Amino acid sequence: MYKDSETVIGYSGFILFEECYEYNENACFIADTESLSKQFMDNCGYSSSDYRIDTITFDKIMSDYGCSCGEYAMEPVAFSKFKQIAENNSVKFRAVKFEFDPTLTVVNVKGTR
Repeated sequence: MYKDSETVIGYSGFILFEECYEYNENACFIADTESLSKQFMDNCGYSSSDYRIDTITFDKIMSDYGCSCGEYAMEPVAFSKFKQIAENNSVKFRAVKFEFDPTLTVVNVKGTR
């Protein structure tokens, strides 16, 4: 449905025993790299046996993979990749810097399904 929908945007940690993705406040967290996603999960107090790291594509974001109602906290490279593909596909979104960590951008994506 979208151009470049299978392009990898970033990585998210899925908590196995809770069967959900880790959030930054109300936004599903998307890290730039797999190792940064692991670091985020470790910083949240999980051990490596408690979670798995999933690859996140543009299509997964548009499918609201984290059940966050289209709200995502993205690290800089992930946001840059997302922004380019969203603009190429005329997907509307609102982006603001997270006040407690200005390296994160909180993105509200319109039209997630």
